[in-house]
Amino acid sequence: MIRSAPWSLRFVFSGALFFLAASPCYAIDPVEVQTQAFLTAYANGDRASVLSAIDTGTVIYGSDAAEVFRGPDEVRTMLENDRKLWGDSARIGPMQHVSVIRRGDIVSIFFDAPFSAGGRPPVLVRFAFVWTLAHGHWLLAQGSNTVPTTGQSAAELLARPGK
Repeated sequence: MIRSAPWSLRFVFSGALFFLAASPCYAIDPVEVQTQAFLTAYANGDRASVLSAIDTGTVIYGSDAAEVFRGPDEVRTMLENDRKLWGDSARIGPMQHVSVIRRGDIVSIFFDAPFSAGGRPPVLVRFAFVWTLAHGHWLLAQGSNTVPTTGQSAAELLARPGK
């Protein structure tokens, strides 16, 4: 079953597109705008917006190895668990290091974004999303997020004394 994006998400998406289209100095992919709206809806616990933006066969991988969520029912459970953990304090900041690849009716978007909850300092989260176009609406088909390490790249490990 394909669902249409809710009015609120369509409004945010179309308003952002209008603003960006009028700005000659910054070109942005519409899926980038939709992705930011999706993240905001998720952080706010907006179940209707989140569930209407996902494909029925979606798979989302969380930051824990045990977190693999398939389909709307499991995504709803993931959202509810995160909401219980975060309360009303979750914030996902602007996307950074954005990479968008578009091939027909499929778009992948990889990016980093700061995340904070519970008054704790923000941590960087690395996201990877795949969107599919169905009946004129982009729906999330796959998603993954992780908290990347710092100082653990191969180059940094090899540069340490004794290597």
